[in-house]
Amino acid sequence: MRAVCFVKRFEFDMNGTIFPNALALDDVDNDGNNELVVGNMSGDLCLFKSDRMWQKITGLGMITALGIGDIFNIGSNALVAVGGDGWCHILFKAKQDDTADQKKGKLESVHVQRIPANTKVVLLGDIDGDGCTELVMGLTDRVVRSYRWVPDSNEPGSGKLIGLHKWECANQIGTVTLNHLPDGTPCLLVAQPGGTLMKIRCHSNEEMDPTNSEMLAPTSVEYHPLSCSRMRNPNVSTEIQGGIKMGSTDTSASSLYAVATLDGTLMLVQDENVVWSIQVDHQLFALTKLDMTGDGRDEIVACSWDGQTYILDQEKCSVRFQLEESVVSFCSGYYTLQPGQMPVPCLVYTTFTNKIYVYYDVQLTSMRAKTFSPKQLTAVEEDPRRAQLLMEWCLYGQR
Repeated sequence: MRAVCFVKRFEFDMNGTIFPNALALDDVDNDGNNELVVGNMSGDLCLFKSDRMWQKITGLGMITALGIGDIFNIGSNALVAVGGDGWCHILFKAKQDDTADQKKGKLESVHVQRIPANTKVVLLGDIDGDGCTELVMGLTDRVVRSYRWVPDSNEPGSGKLIGLHKWECANQIGTVTLNHLPDGTPCLLVAQPGGTLMKIRCHSNEEMDPTNSEMLAPTSVEYHPLSCSRMRNPNVSTEIQGGIKMGSTDTSASSLYAVATLDGTLMLVQDENVVWSIQVDHQLFALTKLDMTGDGRDEIVACSWDGQTYILDQEKCSVRFQLEESVVSFCSGYYTLQPGQMPVPCLVYTTFTNKIYVYYDVQLTSMRAKTFSPKQLTAVEEDPRRAQLLMEWCLYGQR
């Protein structure tokens, strides 16, 4: 496995403990640019734009998970900050007609609601195919809950979250992700210890009134013990990442999803069949997806506690990147460097030294290593000594 080196990065300072799911990348303020949002155990929420901190909000409790999405179903993103102490804060900044007003506006808390405590992971997405965004929470109590926003008026934040479903898992929850079947039907994947998972399908009901919380779409739950002979410990924690883009040619199969375990097993799965698996010598605690080659297909990105990051494509070609510090939390996504520019792929690390590292523009020309042969160059074909010098210069630089 070849090593790669990324050098372009921003460095931010942020005190306090940051939970693994308390950072997110997306357009949080609806200005067309992607920002980085990080929350800590002390209730501080920091929003970063480009190379600076744009806004800091305090007093939000013990932030354990963040989610960015259209929770109000009005076509604009909002930020959902969930605390392990049982509070859910929704922050929002509406789009402004005037560009100057849009830049001056800040995120504000528009809704606070009491929820069950001990939430560790948040997911915003359409889980039942009704075209509306739902909120899904995974708790350390081995429970997964779903909510829908029910408005009281047209004003964002005026309304409340209504509980929809509650699913109890047999074991501790790793992460919760959204995947799609061949017909486009969404399903929830809940990671369970030892590389196993639960698949939850919320069957849509077109006649259901979305404002009536007593009318719920039926659900089905399936348990899948993914078999992997290289799995060393059936009780280790598991991470899962669904919705991996396969390109424009794949339309007749379910979406790919990746599974990683703390003992170093990494698998790519489709329709509960393991496409490939590898074993590494590091403890994998975070798993994401990111198109780093620009071919429209997602690569799998897994990070370990000691900063070793593995990047694999869907053909199992892999590279690795080593951060110089131990990692508290990790995510990947797209970040806007300058207003109005296209966001670029980036890797985000938080460390035990209260640092946040944003490695930006982490693009790879190819995942597959290519052989270099000077014989392909006509200028050196007749001079072996020149070919040798050229090879040495390419490999080691000027001597």
